[in-house]
Amino acid sequence: MPRFNVPTDDAQGPLVVGLDVGSGGSRAAVYDASGREVAKRTHKEAHSFTVRDDGTSIIDPDQIVDEIRTALRTVLKGSLPGEICGIGVDTFASSLIAVDADGKALTPCITYADTRCHAQVATLTDALDIEALHERTGARLHSSYTVPRLAWLREEHPEVFARTAHFMALGEYVAFKLLGTPALGTASAAWSGMIDRRTGEYVPELLEAGGVDAEKMGTPLNPSDALPVAGTPLAKEFPVLKGAVWLPVIGDGLAANMGIGALGTGIWGISTATSGAIRQLLDTEIQALPSGLWAYRVDDRRTLVGSAMSDCGRVLDWARTQLAIPTDITETDTETLFSVPPEAGTPLVIPFLSGERGTKWRGSSRAIFAGISASTTAEDMLRGALEGVALTFLRIADQLREASGDPERIVLSGGMTEAVPGWLHLLSDALGAPIDHVAVSRSTMRGAAVMALEEAAPGTDIAEVPVLRRVEPVSAHTDYYRERLERFEKLADLA
Repeated sequence: MPRFNVPTDDAQGPLVVGLDVGSGGSRAAVYDASGREVAKRTHKEAHSFTVRDDGTSIIDPDQIVDEIRTALRTVLKGSLPGEICGIGVDTFASSLIAVDADGKALTPCITYADTRCHAQVATLTDALDIEALHERTGARLHSSYTVPRLAWLREEHPEVFARTAHFMALGEYVAFKLLGTPALGTASAAWSGMIDRRTGEYVPELLEAGGVDAEKMGTPLNPSDALPVAGTPLAKEFPVLKGAVWLPVIGDGLAANMGIGALGTGIWGISTATSGAIRQLLDTEIQALPSGLWAYRVDDRRTLVGSAMSDCGRVLDWARTQLAIPTDITETDTETLFSVPPEAGTPLVIPFLSGERGTKWRGSSRAIFAGISASTTAEDMLRGALEGVALTFLRIADQLREASGDPERIVLSGGMTEAVPGWLHLLSDALGAPIDHVAVSRSTMRGAAVMALEEAAPGTDIAEVPVLRRVEPVSAHTDYYRERLERFEKLADLA
């Protein structure tokens, strides 16, 4: 994957810093006015979540603060080819930290993957009008959202709940520790599932269900509500940042779209990592939100609409380990395997190894392989599994078209596609649309930087992300996948 960077001597100011906190580490990089990394001014501090069999998935929030300090110290070392005007921040979405009146974290950061509140999800599902709330908040009731987590904390740890003065998202907590002021972006607040997607205000019945007042939740700030760094502890620690503004944190989904160039209302951004997603930034009102989509408010003009799947690259990893596919996938001719015309004898696969998210949100669903015979090979099963991933994307695409029409362009990035680029033939055929596989590493961190450029240096000429290759659909194959989807949906109901 090309670095998409610019040598120091060619960098043009103003500069911005991108900060990205993902599941595998905290990163920082310096970007010039074109949105390209400056030389090798990038640094990652690796980390991992603490996970347990009971569904726990946590990380120490103060560790994250220290990691960001270390990353900043590394990338800001020495002379810079311009002034830094902005700092963009993204984190993995849906996080929760209980903080006391003295600003001390009472809990670890509870991550999106923590499922200990599954019983509260069931209780709230029975007590609330789920469909009406989905239309209002743009979010489903799920263990990764904030209300069931608040209910779990109140029931399982009442002493901690009682001592909590503020409930913060991770990026909000980082700003609080570095600047002295919490900064929760509207786009991050929307991922709590608690704010009205049209007004940006907390929904009263969800506050009541979580047992909190709005004052204990962060105030949603639009990207334009950036905080000056001057006069803060961060400016004292890093004087080079004193002229910059700190943008309120955004979620990694929005950052991913911005990082790969999916900025216009007619552009779909597709991510193909361990999980997968299709997202679109809209600046028009969605009158009726399709049931399988989420819609997260960004500001009073824009909404991020889309849906996700838990199993994308994970399906490829499973196949490599369980189907005797060589661990080094390059030993398998995947370009030929995925580019030949589809055959009716290919196994039909429901690839829900970790349950179903978009579009029907059935967490207990599991994978199904159908149509296996004595002559079926491991390669046939691999093809069927990745056809199943493509059909899962097609289900989401159908609902996106219902919300906003056909896309003008589709851009895609992600580790899975980099490992087996040939599978884009399957995806393009299934969607019935051309796909541009774009070349940018660390797309979420770049997206945070692009957001910073938009707000702190409006009018800068941001470089177009290079296209590695463009894949065109074969119409006859599209017809095949449309028929295949009908069978997929029937089998998925049994999964």
